This record gives sequence, structure tokens and C-alpha cells, in this order.
Amino acid sequence: MRPAVVPDSLIAERRRLGLDKRDEVWEGVPHMNEPGSLEHQRLEGRLVTTLSGVCDSAGLLILPEAGVFDPDVPGYKDFRTPDVVVADRPATTERGVEGLAALVVEIRSPGDESFEKIRFYGRIGVAELLIIDRDTKDVRRWVNNGAGTLTEVPASPDGWHDLAALPVELRGSAGDLQVRIDGEVQSV
Repeated sequence: MRPAVVPDSLIAERRRLGLDKRDEVWEGVPHMNEPGSLEHQRLEGRLVTTLSGVCDSAGLLILPEAGVFDPDVPGYKDFRTPDVVVADRPATTERGVEGLAALVVEIRSPGDESFEKIRFYGRIGVAELLIIDRDTKDVRRWVNNGAGTLTEVPASPDGWHDLAALPVELRGSAGDLQVRIDGEVQSV
């Protein structure tokens, strides 16, 4: 399906009203995203809260809904807005994260475009990507192979994903997202 052409006046109005916080531009084509459901927002908030201390200890920023930009494209012509971004301060500018995010988290809602973003994230140098299903809490993980491609990595036999970006493990278990930090498991 071809995206509809979005008039500049609509984009300007969305920006003026603050409705564009989750919008994205894919190679110059605007993608307007609906606000996440209550469960989507709850999961995002809990994940940021749970990982904040670990990020602080590692000297990394954790940012909800920050733009992740192709650093080779000036302005706002090619970026995505994932649910959570973890990045080193030197990878950030006023507009957001410039490609080299340590970790990007997409919370996948039914019918969204999370999987269509994988190639972009790999190409711009994102080191690690998680896609967490909003409803089942299943976790899928990709790591950058250094050649601009993200490769999916399976969970351990007991379902845990050991993150490269942070000393954290995550897994979905019976509709619950679990996070293990320093051996302690908490539900998110």
C-alpha cells in the first residue's frame, strides 16, 4: 500500500498542537502514528523507570519517544520515533539521537510498522533492537553485525535475552514482561 500524500498544512497544524510527538519521516515520507494504548504507555513508562538506574550507572541516557535520525540526512527528512532509546551522550544532538543508539525498543501494537523499521535501524548503526509485543510481552532481539544489518538473536533456552547494551536480561513469560537486573527479577 502506498502512503497518502500528507499536506504541509496538516503537518504544521499537528506540530503546532503538539500532536506530532510520535510522527516519523521515512525517506521524506511522513508517517503519522496514533498515540499508544493505555497498556502500550504503561509498558513504556515501566520499562523506562526500571532501566533508568542501570542506564545512569552505565553513563547512558534513556529517552522515551526520542527521534532516532539518519545522521547523513540533514533536517527532519529521515527518522523514526521508537518507544525507548538508550544512547551515549556523544550520539545525541538537539534533534535527538544521531544513528548510533546503543539500544532501541519498539513496543509492537497490532498492525504497527515496528518490523518495517529494522532495516533503517541497522543501516544507521543502532547496536541493538528489541521488539516487545504489547499484548503477549514476547521479546525479540536483533544485534548489529557491523555491516549495517541487524540480525535476530534467539533467546536462551529459558527465554531470557541478555542485552549487550546494558547488564540486563528480559523475557516475556505468560503475558508478563520480566526484567532481571543483578539476579533480581521484576515484572514490568
